[in-house]
Amino acid sequence: MHFNKNSVLNVMDLCCDREQQRLFAHLSFEITAGNLLLIEGPNGVGKSTLLQLLAGLITPSSGEIHWQNIAIQQQRESYAREIHYIGHTNGIKLGLTVLENLQLASHLALASIASERLSETLSRLQLENQRTKLAKQLSAGQKRRLALARLLLFRKPLWILDEPLTSLDAATQAMVMQLLEAHVNDGGICVMSSHQSIPFKEIEIKTLRLTAC
Repeated sequence: MHFNKNSVLNVMDLCCDREQQRLFAHLSFEITAGNLLLIEGPNGVGKSTLLQLLAGLITPSSGEIHWQNIAIQQQRESYAREIHYIGHTNGIKLGLTVLENLQLASHLALASIASERLSETLSRLQLENQRTKLAKQLSAGQKRRLALARLLLFRKPLWILDEPLTSLDAATQAMVMQLLEAHVNDGGICVMSSHQSIPFKEIEIKTLRLTAC
């Protein structure tokens, strides 16, 4: 099953100020179906902030972000159903078990996931033995894998990922890279940041380098 080949994310003349500091100004780019955009730049230039803006979590100082040629502010609920956003804080509930976190994600996504599918996802991410463990008891790498489980469970055309390879071992990094390649080859869009080199084998990546204002 392929995604809409006409999908497009447009950023137009985006400016962002935080705490009386301008992070970036007049930023414009377009990314279409079947592409991955890698956000690069040193710490503090606004990579995470840009990803939060693209996810609709915060509002820019000026400029617009359009999904399918409609401003995301005009389609908040439908846009939220179209994206996977995984920030550097993982977005998991520490007081719930690993399995309960996936069940909650399924409920929020208005999706019915069979128990076999949940077990398969946990096994693939090496979390099967932790399914009844509270998320707060997991290691940093296990928490990251739990956050990334959403990519396996639900098909959404736009992925917005902040340092998705952080805290993962080499084998899990390779698996996530395969997921990213498969998503893009299916016509999906991915915008992500990473502080490390990512040697994709099957896709070409576009890069956007942020610099301090």
